Amino acid sequence: MSMRKTLTAAGLAVLALIGTPASVFAWGDSGHRIVGEAAMRALPANLPAFLRSPAAILDVGEYSREPDLWRGSGVVHDAERDPAHFITLTDDGLTLAGVTLENLPATRSDYEGALRARGIVPAKAGYLPYSTLDAWQQIAKDMAYWRVISLAESRETDAARRAWLTAMRLRRENLMLRDIGLLSHYVGDAAQPMHLSLHSNGWGDYPNPAGFTTAPIHWPIEGVYTRDHVTAQAVQSQMSAYAPCDAAQTICLARRLMRNFAQLQPLYRLEKAGGFKGADPRGPAYLTGLLARGASDLRDNLVDAWTQSLGVGVGHEQVPCADLLSGHNDLYALLYGDS
Repeated sequence: MSMRKTLTAAGLAVLALIGTPASVFAWGDSGHRIVGEAAMRALPANLPAFLRSPAAILDVGEYSREPDLWRGSGVVHDAERDPAHFITLTDDGLTLAGVTLENLPATRSDYEGALRARGIVPAKAGYLPYSTLDAWQQIAKDMAYWRVISLAESRETDAARRAWLTAMRLRRENLMLRDIGLLSHYVGDAAQPMHLSLHSNGWGDYPNPAGFTTAPIHWPIEGVYTRDHVTAQAVQSQMSAYAPCDAAQTICLARRLMRNFAQLQPLYRLEKAGGFKGADPRGPAYLTGLLARGASDLRDNLVDAWTQSLGVGVGHEQVPCADLLSGHNDLYALLYGDS
């Protein structure tokens, strides 16, 4: 039996009751900026041009930091939002709810119910897949509205109505950039394997036959070290080609998370070998690869959201975006509301 199998589900459930992943930042300001900006620079030409403007790229980079800047807002706020940054997987890749990422309950509420049924406090398990999917769905909605608003604006002949539509489009663009920044943050968190594991900040008090460090290594690696050793240019150069989601978004997200989870032991082995010390080139190369995967995932998420936005409902009656683009006669009335 491999080391990954040595922690039983029952034992992990008990451990989850008495400990929780440290409230640590994934990456830090520079890493999150890099992910957001690199993804925006890599967007294809069929997406709205405003998304590729220098101002939009910088805005997304800054908005990518937001969920970390929120910390310390208050008990209610923090209790709800801090667990959004991680999900705790056992060494065999199961969630603390006892299921794989591909078989998570459909909603966060159902997931928390499954955790409580096993005697686990939900906040200790994290809910990163749900915060990521929530952000992605919001962007698909933003894009659906942007499509319809833009068409209405281009057709409108009444000056006052056209001015209102222009203002609405600009507001939607600002909202979309902020929402992309939030998705960027959670996708960036997911690219950091310690945000997907019990071993979130040192190996902890678990079976450790490989002798991995138990020291808190999360922030020392991803804060100043990343700032000083990883460049945006290097990350951009290592981004992969666009890979469309060929299944439900929940499945594609689960597969990406498990791919990133597989990087946990390589990270700890590299730390043990001294790869994050001094001028050793292995540490920067490894972190550049993680950030490049995060930026590629974010770019792919945005392209998929644009494609799927055609099926997203708009207006109080949730008319599919594609139907509105092809045949609705009074888009202004639908968008203005109270019709």
